Amino acid sequence: MDSAKAKMVLRRRGGKKRQISDSSADEQKMKEEEEEKIIRRKGWKKQRTIPTAADEDKETPRRSKKRIPPSSSEKMSPKQILPEDEDLTAKPKCAKKRKLNPISSKKAKTSLIKKDDDILKTEDKQEDQGVSVEDSGVRPTCSRSTISDTIRERLIFHHVLGEGSFGKVVLAEDTSTHQKYAVKVLRKKAMVADCDEADVLVEHRVLRLASGSPFLVHTHFALQTKMLVLLGLEYMSCGDFDQFLQMKGQLDIPSARFYAAELVCGIQFLHSKGIIHRDLKPENILVADTGHIKITDFGLALENMFGDCTATEYAGTEGYVAPEMLAEEEYGIGVDWYSFGIILNQMITSKCTYHPTLFDTTRSIAEDIIKELLQRDPAKRLGVHGNIRGHQFFQHIDWVSVEALQMPPPHIPVPSVPQHHAKPFNLKKMEAAEVKKRRLPLKHQAIFRGFSFVTW
Repeated sequence: MDSAKAKMVLRRRGGKKRQISDSSADEQKMKEEEEEKIIRRKGWKKQRTIPTAADEDKETPRRSKKRIPPSSSEKMSPKQILPEDEDLTAKPKCAKKRKLNPISSKKAKTSLIKKDDDILKTEDKQEDQGVSVEDSGVRPTCSRSTISDTIRERLIFHHVLGEGSFGKVVLAEDTSTHQKYAVKVLRKKAMVADCDEADVLVEHRVLRLASGSPFLVHTHFALQTKMLVLLGLEYMSCGDFDQFLQMKGQLDIPSARFYAAELVCGIQFLHSKGIIHRDLKPENILVADTGHIKITDFGLALENMFGDCTATEYAGTEGYVAPEMLAEEEYGIGVDWYSFGIILNQMITSKCTYHPTLFDTTRSIAEDIIKELLQRDPAKRLGVHGNIRGHQFFQHIDWVSVEALQMPPPHIPVPSVPQHHAKPFNLKKMEAAEVKKRRLPLKHQAIFRGFSFVTW
């Protein structure tokens, strides 16, 4: 009955249902449009931002993580909310743990080498700005190296006096005193590669001891750069003894006796300090403008050779090497006395090899001392066995006068004049050339710690 009445009512009203308008939906749409206008007007960024503490203190409403205000019917996906390269599931970079590799690994060694190179690049930059490398050659602990800087500022380098396997000998002048020096410039890499660590600075140490004898070349200063070491030796303006013998030829007995006596004093001083020279030859004997001579070049010297200490390593120059060294047998100070015998024979006969036919009756005493010095058995060799100063060859020598440089030289040499084709020298260029090849590791730089000194 009731349903029939309802049907009648619907038919009277047109038979259709009216859709009632949803006022709340319209309001929501208007609100969304208004929010979009506000966003466009204020220019808000659509990316997610992280509020700061200052933002939290403000009473402004927190912004949604979504790029645009949500509509009534759909939500934004995470990919639409965040930039394409940002991932909320990934840990921040600061949360990653660094994996530590053992220092012996190849990767770690490479990083250490790179670190060393970075340190040296910093040092290069400092040096270009006028700040020199720390004197020890290792990481600088102070801005300047007083000794090295002071010496380098005072020196002017002229030309090359000679060249060797390790470096060059250069004529330098002190701008303050106008004193000249023979500066031995050696390459660190060559020194380290050719010698054990204990032997790298043997010449440096021997030169410090040499100041106790007037018959050994003295050193006035030592300094270093990252790739080079420099030894400032006293300049002997008259060249070496080999050049002197070529100019004079065969010497008379009194002249040979004078030079031999000074050599004996120098050799005995070295031996008293436990040092064997191992490379005695005329080229390693320099002539001063006063006429006296001095032994130089201690790069092959052996230290701590006291008493019966022996060695087996080969060293020296062909023609001056003792037979026991050639036979790879143990040897001691006798090798220096054999070389001295060759030099004395060369003074008197102008020959390196001993021949009895070169000695007449007037030279019999000279022949005798040479034969005793060239004994094949080092135990019977003069200098090792017997008193060399007491030999008849030196009977007219006053050894006190010789050691005091009071015995007048037989010849006053003429100072040598630099040749026109002498090579100029530039320390910065030599340093740069060495750096280009390969830098020296810090462990090798540490060998040269405390190298620099000055006797001024």
